[in-house]
Parts: sequence; C-alpha cells; structure tokens
Amino acid sequence: MDEAERHFDNTIGQVPESVALLQRHAPEAFAAYLSARAAAYRPPPEGHLPLAQKELVFIVLDVAAGHVEGAVAHAEAGLRAGLTPGQIMDALSIAILIHGHQCWARAGAAVMKRVEALSA
Repeated sequence: MDEAERHFDNTIGQVPESVALLQRHAPEAFAAYLSARAAAYRPPPEGHLPLAQKELVFIVLDVAAGHVEGAVAHAEAGLRAGLTPGQIMDALSIAILIHGHQCWARAGAAVMKRVEALSA
C-alpha cells in the first residue's frame, strides 16, 4: 500500500475514483492535493480541530458543493470519529440556512439516509 492509499484508508476508508483518476493522469497535481489533504488532517497539537470536527466541516462543505460521494464518505468517517447523527443533522440544518434547500435535496438527504442506515 502506497502513501496515498494509506492516507485515504486512514481517513475515509478508500481512495475515491475521482482521486485515483487524478493520481493516474496528473501525478503532480495529485501530489499537491495529497499534501494539502494530509495537512488538513493533521491531529492536534499541529492541527487545531479534533478529527470529528474536521469530518463535520468536510461533510458540510461537500453538501454545499453538491458532492454527494464525498459528503457520504465523510459522514461515514465522521460517525467512526464519534459524531452523532444529531450533530451531523444540526450542521446540515445550518448549511440549508446558508445555501438553501437545494443543498439538502442534492446531497444532504443522501448523507442522512446513509447516517440512518449506519446508525440503525
């Protein structure tokens, strides 16, 4: 397992296909992306947010961007990091206030559907 596979395995469980394509076709861009992503995931004290809070930020930003695959992957990782379904829904409610119902319809509902399935 290479560095990239280890990083993604340790964060969201697998390398997303979109990232694998970037790695194959634009290795320099991928290296920069991986470096920035690794920096975002630094644990305290180098990083300042606990893992669960980082995952919550990733969830909300992916939902706001309409990136369902990423939002769901980060929701799964967030649950593993200790987030509760209620915390995820509270954050998504704020996203709806700022970005409107379309972010819920595009991605937020898919996140909560997956959260429900994993929490049942």
